Amino acid sequence: MDQQSVIGGSGVPGLDKTGAKLGDICEATPLVWPVPSGAEGEGRLLLLVNIRPAAAENPAGTGKACLAPTLQLRDVAADRVLPTFGRGYSLASGFVCNGTLHVYAARLQDGGWHDVSEFQSRDLVTWSAPRVVITENPDEQLFNQSVCRAGDRFVMAYESNEPLWPAFTIKFAESRDLADWRQIPGAIFGADRYTACPCLRWVDGCYYMMYLEHRRPEWWFETYLTRSRDLLTWEPSPRNPILAPGEGECCNTSDPDLAEFGGKVLLYYSYGDQRTWTQLTRAEYPGTLREFFAACYPDKR
Repeated sequence: MDQQSVIGGSGVPGLDKTGAKLGDICEATPLVWPVPSGAEGEGRLLLLVNIRPAAAENPAGTGKACLAPTLQLRDVAADRVLPTFGRGYSLASGFVCNGTLHVYAARLQDGGWHDVSEFQSRDLVTWSAPRVVITENPDEQLFNQSVCRAGDRFVMAYESNEPLWPAFTIKFAESRDLADWRQIPGAIFGADRYTACPCLRWVDGCYYMMYLEHRRPEWWFETYLTRSRDLLTWEPSPRNPILAPGEGECCNTSDPDLAEFGGKVLLYYSYGDQRTWTQLTRAEYPGTLREFFAACYPDKR
């Protein structure tokens, strides 16, 4: 694997950037696919990646003439690409539940991003047709999203540019079955500033959300962490920024997503110039997700 030295840029003790160069990719979601019932092992580490129109990995071709993004799953250990799906969709995230992979994505149409749609697969090869689960409001586009289980319900954080608030404001929706979703009234994050690309998790009764802050007036972007028990009142981590651009990462550390696997927290993110180029990479924390979030909130309960 191609490596480069990346120095600094993490506010969390023990969270180390690997310097791995994982492709011309922005949004990516690490997922753990469970082993079959009765089998041993932790499962397979998968990476759901969003292949943008100009990316070299796009099977439809590259360049400005290619306007169709697509979605792709990669088996990380086997270094194998599974069949692509979701042509015309991007800004996707994934969630595994009861042997089904649920992928949520926005549709690119007429130069804008529309709705949140869901794809499903039980074998990682055959996919259902897309089904809209969240519909945009008038004059609104929907972008990145993230889903977690929170007790007896599921919660989605999703990114909006509705004119009522600054782009990109984060809204929240809930579901009991991953099929029918409703927006949570009053749950809005970032109504006063740029807050983008959420990654939402629920640990010990608390929601933890990583997101991107634009550190105005500079062209500088850092990943922050905040937490809440009700999705209404939020407490920023004293360790912020969780990720900031280090040597070789230009001005951006964006689109964080993470998974607990192999005794570590694997935190994938992208660096670049936020305009013309991006590079997917990974940081690692030696411990569980619970321990990682505890390290982000030292001396707090």
